[in-house]
Amino acid sequence: MKSNVIRLETGTQIEDEAMRAAEQARDEALLASEEVATAELARARLVRKATVDRADIIRSATVARAEALKQLTQRHDEQLREAETARASAARTAEERYGSSLQRAEVVAARAVEQAYQDELAAAQHAHEEALRAAEVAAESATERAQAIKTAGALRAESIYRAGVERATNLRDAVSAYEVAVSEASRARAEQLHAALRDHDAAMSHATEAFEAAFSEADELASGVFGESAQADAEASEASDDAGSAAAQHR
Repeated sequence: MKSNVIRLETGTQIEDEAMRAAEQARDEALLASEEVATAELARARLVRKATVDRADIIRSATVARAEALKQLTQRHDEQLREAETARASAARTAEERYGSSLQRAEVVAARAVEQAYQDELAAAQHAHEEALRAAEVAAESATERAQAIKTAGALRAESIYRAGVERATNLRDAVSAYEVAVSEASRARAEQLHAALRDHDAAMSHATEAFEAAFSEADELASGVFGESAQADAEASEASDDAGSAAAQHR
């Protein structure tokens, strides 16, 4: 008959084999855990780096937008001040020309009156010297004086009218130039503000795309490491089960 007694050396070898398998499974499980921890740490670093980069991009875009708005506002204020200065200068020039025209008209009228007066004195003196022709000369002198005064008044009125027309034209041109300058400054500010907002939106979109790409890369890395860890755990568990079954059969 065949004996069922198991020799001591054989049982010890099986137990040692089972212990080695268990230690190998433990080592593989520890290695898999370290790989998973390393992958998770790498993923956390990638996520942190992507978040910091996104925050830096958003901050840079916001600072650039604020600086552009500040520069646009300063440029707009400078253009408004220049337009106001030009308008004031044009108005001052128009007033000075109007005053000069009035002064010239007054001088012309005074000279005409003075000349008429001198002519009248000469005529009176001549009438005094020529008594016979005094009445006729006086009448003619009075007529000439009236005509001269009338002519001087007409010249003065015409000069005042021309000065007023020139003043109104200069004021109208100054106001038109001011309105054009204000409109051009507002349009330039609106265009530059639109460009700054468009650049800010593009920077925000670029930051979001970079953030999503970093997240996708981190998730793919974590998925690969988790798959390898699960496979190693399964192999270790299977080896431990085989060793246990062999030991039980020998016993």
